[in-house]
Amino acid sequence: MVLMGGELMLLFGVLIWALFWLLPSGTPFASRSNLAPVVEMVRGSLSGTINDPLIDVQPGISVPASNVRGLSLGGSTYYYYVEGRTNFDPLSRGAIMRDSVEIMLRDSSGPVSIVIYRVR
Repeated sequence: MVLMGGELMLLFGVLIWALFWLLPSGTPFASRSNLAPVVEMVRGSLSGTINDPLIDVQPGISVPASNVRGLSLGGSTYYYYVEGRTNFDPLSRGAIMRDSVEIMLRDSSGPVSIVIYRVR
């Protein structure tokens, strides 16, 4: 009985050690509630209620500056794209690879679905 208890303690110890060392240090979805200001800024920019100057990305095509440059909040820069539309964020332009992106939120609560991400 004592031997079995010792084995269980050893097993749980190894499990805790493995979880601590093998899991990623940051959980990407832990800070979703902190993204509310970013979602509001993106939605406001898309609807025109927030002043987000337009920049020319191609001849005859202007987009909100935040779609190209992202939005800074709390020391991080967040980028977004609107699903089903042509976008000019770094991921949509191909300036960065998909594996270097951390998807933070997909929000389909408004008139269009947006995906918010940051570069790792």
